Amino acid sequence: MARSGFVEVADRVLVARYPQWDVNVGLVLGSDGAVVVDTRAADTQGREVLADLERLGRGIVVTHVVNTHVHFDHTFGNAAFEAATVHAHDNVGRTFERDAVRIKAEFRADPGDAPEYGYTAQDAADVLATTVRGPDATFGGSATIDLGDRVVTLAYGGRGHTDGDIAVVVPDTGAVFLGDLFEESAHPSFGGDCWPLEWADTLAAHLERVGPGTVVVPGHGRPVDSAFVEAQRRDIAAVAEVVRERFRAGMPVEQAVREPDDRLPYPVSWLADAVRRGYAQQRR
Repeated sequence: MARSGFVEVADRVLVARYPQWDVNVGLVLGSDGAVVVDTRAADTQGREVLADLERLGRGIVVTHVVNTHVHFDHTFGNAAFEAATVHAHDNVGRTFERDAVRIKAEFRADPGDAPEYGYTAQDAADVLATTVRGPDATFGGSATIDLGDRVVTLAYGGRGHTDGDIAVVVPDTGAVFLGDLFEESAHPSFGGDCWPLEWADTLAAHLERVGPGTVVVPGHGRPVDSAFVEAQRRDIAAVAEVVRERFRAGMPVEQAVREPDDRLPYPVSWLADAVRRGYAQQRR
């Protein structure tokens, strides 16, 4: 995927899509500064974002950065935005350093090219060389950022892709950034820190504020409408129902991660972490 630069998707709300990990960066402009939503996977990549902002020729001053969740491909570029305040959910503040150690260990173990994810060995080296910067300001339920002639709202709806996913809302346009609570260019990512039994309810809470004409920006892929997100919410709910059913029936987890089911909207091989995490949550 070629680098596309920033494209306006609503009034003074822009999105740039970058090839490494096919990740989106958002931009919200106001009279008193700008918010950048997510910062890519390394300080070098964060500096590329700043260069792209300069090319827009609008004299943009980034006063705030928002991380939609803890994962490195959305946060390691924070270090490039030295003059900005970095915002995230409380759970991101709690887990950021531990998650950074985890991901760097994974790249040390496998530092080579990964064309299926759009990154090279040099990109991996840049991740490893980054001095990570976590959030400066965190919140529990909601927070706002004042940009002078508009506000940006940060809202927590519950656990899903991680325990710290948030929505970034621009109320005067209705535009919403949902990070990796949904994806357009791939299946939703059920990783080792997901909450599959709660994820659909979290998306439903955010969808309550999304109108039919609203632009919704994923962490990966093209902006879509609320109908796309609702369809993916139903798919995630279907995964949760199958996991609950298998657990209640006493199916061993190692069988559950391999057993196909026509109700599953994604390949069972994609859902191993969803099954394991769902079983663990039901044992508590």
